[in-house]
Amino acid sequence: MVKVLIDQETLRKRVEELAREIEDYYRDKTDTIHAICILKGSVHFFSDLVLNLNMNVKYSFIHVSSYQGTASTGRLQVKYWIDEPIQNEYVLLVEDIVDTGLTLQHIVKQLKKQNPKDLKIVSLIEKTVHDHGVKLDFVGFKVGNVFLIGYGLDYNERYRNLPFIGYVEE
Repeated sequence: MVKVLIDQETLRKRVEELAREIEDYYRDKTDTIHAICILKGSVHFFSDLVLNLNMNVKYSFIHVSSYQGTASTGRLQVKYWIDEPIQNEYVLLVEDIVDTGLTLQHIVKQLKKQNPKDLKIVSLIEKTVHDHGVKLDFVGFKVGNVFLIGYGLDYNERYRNLPFIGYVEE
């Protein structure tokens, strides 16, 4: 049975608030950012977030995977990488959830090699059960040790299209 943890309206409001926080950060720096969506899980969050940003936004996508079922495999599989240069750009990396941080650490390391002018990270969800070692600049929600589904988050490619964030009650 799927239980709702964060309903659709709460998600909508928090994404709008995050957009205002991001705009405030960039206000005196630039009017254009390069937003990078980490696929697949971030797709809904990314779409809603950039639609709420009152700025010029370039889009890029990265597709990486390290999960099978409910656990990390410990191996990062890069399926697709950004296809545009980010050197001297203001980059906003958009992540759905930060758990162990291993995937995000790898992505940040690779992106920094391209010398962006500024690199900030926004994550819809930050799990508080691990010391993930990544500085998150903008966070939507903090949760404990629960496996989440919906709003892009999946369990073996299922439940991504739920309009809320929930969990499966055992």
